[in-house]
Amino acid sequence: MAERPTYKLRFLDPNKRFPAMPEQPAGRSYGVVWKLFGEDPHESCYVVEFVGKSHVSLLGYVSVSGEVYKVDRPVNEISLPDDPDMQLILDKSDSNIGEIAVRGTDGTMHSRARVIGSPEGTMREQSDCETWNSTRGLRYGEFMASMFLRYVIFADSENAVSGTADGDDLDEGMKNAIDKIKLVKLPEPVEVLLGFDSTPLPDAIETLLYRIDHTDNLSGIERYAAALMGEINLPRLRTIAAKTEMSLARIDRSRLFYLNFDRSLLDQDEIDTLFAVECRLNRLSGILERIGAGLGPVASSPSFEGCSLFDLWHISKTTNDVSRLLETLSNDNPWAKPGTVACQPGGEWDVRTRFARIVEALNVVTRLDYTYRANVAEGIMLVRFGRTVVDAMPQREYDAQDDAWREVDEPKRAAWATEHDARIALTLAAACFASGARITHCYVQIAASDGEQGERVVETYSFGRAAYLADCVSVAKDLESMDMDNMPCKHLLEAYEADAPDMIEPAEVHARPRDDHRPLPPALRELLLADTADELEVMEEDDDPYVARVVELREQSKVDRAGAFEGFSRLVEELEAKCTVAELLATGPVRTQFCDNQLVRMVLPVMEEDRSVRILRAPDALYFAQHEICSFYAEQENFERALPEVRRLYDLARSSMQSHFALINVLARLERYDEIIEVARHGLRIASDRPSIGYLFYRLAFAYWNCDQLELALACYRLVPRGEESGGSAQEEMQGLMNEMGVIKPPTFEEAVETIRKAGLGLPPVPAVTNQLADAAVQLVDNGFFFLARGCIYQMWRTMGNDELGSLNRSLG
Repeated sequence: MAERPTYKLRFLDPNKRFPAMPEQPAGRSYGVVWKLFGEDPHESCYVVEFVGKSHVSLLGYVSVSGEVYKVDRPVNEISLPDDPDMQLILDKSDSNIGEIAVRGTDGTMHSRARVIGSPEGTMREQSDCETWNSTRGLRYGEFMASMFLRYVIFADSENAVSGTADGDDLDEGMKNAIDKIKLVKLPEPVEVLLGFDSTPLPDAIETLLYRIDHTDNLSGIERYAAALMGEINLPRLRTIAAKTEMSLARIDRSRLFYLNFDRSLLDQDEIDTLFAVECRLNRLSGILERIGAGLGPVASSPSFEGCSLFDLWHISKTTNDVSRLLETLSNDNPWAKPGTVACQPGGEWDVRTRFARIVEALNVVTRLDYTYRANVAEGIMLVRFGRTVVDAMPQREYDAQDDAWREVDEPKRAAWATEHDARIALTLAAACFASGARITHCYVQIAASDGEQGERVVETYSFGRAAYLADCVSVAKDLESMDMDNMPCKHLLEAYEADAPDMIEPAEVHARPRDDHRPLPPALRELLLADTADELEVMEEDDDPYVARVVELREQSKVDRAGAFEGFSRLVEELEAKCTVAELLATGPVRTQFCDNQLVRMVLPVMEEDRSVRILRAPDALYFAQHEICSFYAEQENFERALPEVRRLYDLARSSMQSHFALINVLARLERYDEIIEVARHGLRIASDRPSIGYLFYRLAFAYWNCDQLELALACYRLVPRGEESGGSAQEEMQGLMNEMGVIKPPTFEEAVETIRKAGLGLPPVPAVTNQLADAAVQLVDNGFFFLARGCIYQMWRTMGNDELGSLNRSLG
């Protein structure tokens, strides 16, 4: 392509010259042209070098579908290669983030950059340091063209990180640093973190150390990985692993490792040990991301010393995100409408989900455990996070100025940890102000563990929006280059030290329903079939006399089963009469129902078509007493007599999974499989938790089998979630069914879902249920009913698995 042809630009041909990029050769000009060669529905633009005032030579072709190809002639004269040279890969769960992959010399695609924004709007590079593309938002075609120039055309494969700085203008220390971080192509690619996704963590670390110890001609990244992992006390880690199950997760949005374990089984020293291990993994991961390898094979590596420079830079660059975060305020909120109802712009749901989304994506190498509170009406936020474990900080550092390694003693590591926390605090303040324009003041607290007391606040910083924007943002950009030894951010924040109020939210937003007599807004009344918050209470008073009678009768049944049965029968008659009176006194249509928890009450309206109906809470004692009557007949194996009683129980609690299970169990003993199918299908239409869904599919499968609907039975067995209580039995029975059908392999998950769909059954939780919970959550948060909202959000988190929902749920507690 050295002898590229040139093409004349006519006066009206659309084109754009880019401002100079740091990487481009001096004295040259680059940009894009559109429609120079006629209409092409697949073309976004051509990447060009401008030759003189009126000619261009072609460098690349940007397609509308996310690919860029090297070309020197228009595509109407040549055929494009089968594979692109650069590609935009959008996140499957969030089309506003993605990555740029570039084809390497080995022919495989390697992730080289992160991007934010939408192809339909503007896009920019998401980088830990300022780049040409991170400082400006561009439309899709221009963005792709500029990234192609920087990462493909201008790229020097032997020096991709160091850029094209003129060495004559640098001091000796900087020249040495550039030399150390220079990427050197390896004879063979190496997988540094091989097995970490499938092997127990202590074994994965020890295997890494063994593999590196038995390798000749080690690369810099391998040597540094061995040094980092070699600092871990493996016998202690194995002792901790024997106390609690551990699993290593990878968080895609933040590109961080997250170590899952049960804190309740460990003391604080053991927890700190695991946090330090996790941090070392993230420090290593940060270097791999920086050199473009990610979690894949490393084809080029910096020196051992260069890895240390990248490592310390990764720790010190925390505040680089401040300016970028503040720019996201105008972005759309992907959580604005999780169901069918949109949140209030700038309201509680909007602000809280924006904050959670921002923080969950922060690339902070240390564990960022945080909680937050907000009072949007008053414009206040408060966020608290746990301070950094000192042992997570580097034990050695490379000094490029003196070309020497230095040990980092305990006081210096403690200073680094303190400075790192200050930089996190400054960044979290930006996240608060980026969450909503109405937030004018925020408090950021650093907390330390305090034994049985939980935690104690060691620092509180108070920021006003105007002062932060005027005085802190500009400093944040410079902190990356400031020596952490001198704790510049810590000293900066001393001027912002203050006390935070004990509560920033009004007490009423946390009230239990029974103590909350506020009227619900009209939309929530229709959605939840209630007029006031207290109508949504599902728990009985602790001193309820009828529940006390149930307890007494249960004790009596241990010595006088028949007498207790009579007592339960009289109690049911008495309470049913009270319910009938309440229904007669109601001024509108009502239905009496028992709900065994708050979630069940939220889902119950899905079954009701008449939105004017209001739900009267059935007494707990009525349900308990009726259940005892059912149990009495079941114990006697008088299932014909038990059936009408268990149907009364089912009618009393139509949204309760336990009432479904009770009816199914009796029907199964009577071998009334058609009726089991009806009840199980009804349950699956309102079920939202894995154990209930698993059990209902399990019983439905056996019922279909006995009704000779074998394909449906097999599909239902396949959809029982593994790991649930009924999972083992379902696997055994499914194998028996397959033997009977002469089937060797079970259906795939997708095939099973399609089978039940054709039978009129959706995969639970069905949209009606998920939308009900999402719509309730959004409106309850926006209107200040946090206690009621938490149950909905917690179930959304269990179903969807998004960390933002977990963070949001904690913020409401």
